[in-house]
Amino acid sequence: MNLIISKSKNSKSLYIQKSFRKNGKSTSKIVKKLGTMEELLPQHNNSEEEVIAWGKKIA
Repeated sequence: MNLIISKSKNSKSLYIQKSFRKNGKSTSKIVKKLGTMEELLPQHNNSEEEVIAWGKKIA
C-alpha cells in the first residue's frame, strides 16, 4: 500500500492507496482517506514532514 498526496488549488489530501492487477491490467483503489494536511498538521507539531512520515508508517 502507498501513501498518496493529492494536491488541489486550496488543499492537500492524504490517502492510502492499494495497487493490484485486475484481468491482467494494473489498477489501484483508494483504501482510506487520512484527512487533509490542514486537519493533520495540528496533531503533528505543524510539520508536513511529520505528517508524511506518519502517513507512510500507517500505509
